Amino acid sequence: MTKSISTKAGFGFVVIASFLFGTTGTAQILANQSTSGLYVGAARQVVGGVALVILAITLGQRDLFKYLLSKSGILAATGTLIYQVTFFIGITNNGVATGTLVALGSAPIFTALLSRILLGEQIRKSQIQIYFLVFSGIWLLMLGFTIQLTLTSGMLMSLAAGLGYAIYTVNAKSLIVSGANPTTALAVAFGGAVPIALLILLLGDSKWLFTSSGFGLALYLGLVPTALAYYFFGKGLSVLPAATVATITLIEPVVAAVFALSLLNETFTVAKVLGMLIVLTGILALNRVENRKSG
Repeated sequence: MTKSISTKAGFGFVVIASFLFGTTGTAQILANQSTSGLYVGAARQVVGGVALVILAITLGQRDLFKYLLSKSGILAATGTLIYQVTFFIGITNNGVATGTLVALGSAPIFTALLSRILLGEQIRKSQIQIYFLVFSGIWLLMLGFTIQLTLTSGMLMSLAAGLGYAIYTVNAKSLIVSGANPTTALAVAFGGAVPIALLILLLGDSKWLFTSSGFGLALYLGLVPTALAYYFFGKGLSVLPAATVATITLIEPVVAAVFALSLLNETFTVAKVLGMLIVLTGILALNRVENRKSG
């Protein structure tokens, strides 16, 4: 476990990761691919997983196989695969705003529960209050977008994405606690699911990858909001509780909304601006709480 990183730096690393995460939905829309979100998620898993494994090896981490065969390693890999494929199915069926809101909004709840059960992390009252503050901001932010929260198959996919996120976050944290380097933990989580993701592509639709926009989308999603983002995510996870990390990543819907507003011809409203300010206020409050706790 990395001890040299301060809580403040760890918080900043997760913020950077969250910014990169927030570009995924808009990137998929701009690439204008007609393929299912299942195959987009699988392609991201393959490119990102391979890149993280290469990064871990380049940094001198030679114990990937050992952690991959552990219970936490298997669960982390399973969680990432669930998240990748269901997230993109969710935003395909629900739209970027709704899919992101449900997947990322449910993730901190699932993460807090799993981290309490598996890691013994306490669920603090301040954390719950800040989470609901941030979630209310996200709700305001999404007003004006098309949002339907009826229980559909697409909605279930977005909830499954939130659960998958929690599974890999908590189990990656467990790997770090047990001695794995943060980059190794995330390489195990993403690299471990590459064979299954590759099989999904080979048995399904892979023709879109042979177009310039399709190949570019897979490369971007795998290298930037996966490999690079999770490198920073792992650094933050090494010094922050899993539930705190999941709450910080609620910045992602703000970033997704900003890109949707600026690149997908959406319009700003008072409610959206107020929602952004509430989310950022909540994240800053969480930063102060974590810094006081570590001080």
